[in-house]
Amino acid sequence: MPLRARDIMQTDVLAVAPTLSLIDLADFLIRERISGVPVIAAGELVGHVSRSDLVRAGSLERSLAGLAAEAVDPPEFAPASEPALVASLASLAPALAARTVHDIMVTEVVTVTPDAPITEVARLLLARHLHRVLVTEGHRVRGVISALDLVRLIADERLRTP
Repeated sequence: MPLRARDIMQTDVLAVAPTLSLIDLADFLIRERISGVPVIAAGELVGHVSRSDLVRAGSLERSLAGLAAEAVDPPEFAPASEPALVASLASLAPALAARTVHDIMVTEVVTVTPDAPITEVARLLLARHLHRVLVTEGHRVRGVISALDLVRLIADERLRTP
């Protein structure tokens, strides 16, 4: 009998609320040593957020701060230590603290059912360039399968047919 998502999914799934600040999200991801997490509201899946989403949000803030600094003094006339530029960069932390997970989360989350064959899960991860896929029933998260979980299967030789 082929392995199914339910056979290898991790059921202890960490999650965050859409109201969590981006600063708190960064702390959470670092503390838990994970790269992404489902976003849950009222017990249901409403999105997914990852370190990549956080980096993109920070890059946008830095770009906007840089543009604002250039509007005041173009870079060719302002040294890197210009107080206005330093002040605009220092303002990044409060800007990110004011934003929430809801602002940057992906709402179209790729999921599979617990009965999905592992081969389907692997093809999905490969085709969509994903690091993980959530296992859901309805809008409820039941587990998560990472690319590392599939590598572990191969290493443990659990994919061999008798």
